[in-house]
Amino acid sequence: MARRSGITVSGGLLLVAGLLAAAWAGVAPPAPDLAREEQSLKAVCAQCHTLEIVMDTPMSYNAWHDTVQTMVDRGASGTDEQFDDIMDYLHRTMTTIDVNQAHADELEIVLNVPETTAQAIVARRSAQKFTGLADLKSIPGVVASTVDAKARLIFFK
Repeated sequence: MARRSGITVSGGLLLVAGLLAAAWAGVAPPAPDLAREEQSLKAVCAQCHTLEIVMDTPMSYNAWHDTVQTMVDRGASGTDEQFDDIMDYLHRTMTTIDVNQAHADELEIVLNVPETTAQAIVARRSAQKFTGLADLKSIPGVVASTVDAKARLIFFK
């Protein structure tokens, strides 16, 4: 699944890829991809502000898209590939998620789980909503350390 949204750069259309979760099948992306994406974030975003502003402000994917578009509108400069990398990085590392409402493909990306695990989460919440992190960790395929590392991004409404 590829999530794509348009960001207008200098009058042109930039298609921003969120993440190709199916291609990774829930396996952590290769370190070089994450490193490259983080480099793009640093190269573009750090031109105007500290990265702590970014890293201290988890948001939904749509809010990240709007924020990046606002930065482009204000003059942020980078290549199409850098903006793709930035959105991929933010989607995987700084995007909030409501486990009881999110689509399976979003669970795959943000929780870094395989499709089968995302489907198991959806099936389980259909019968009984999740109430907390321990509840989520009880699903086979959910890695406790990943959930713990992303705890501030995970909600249960």
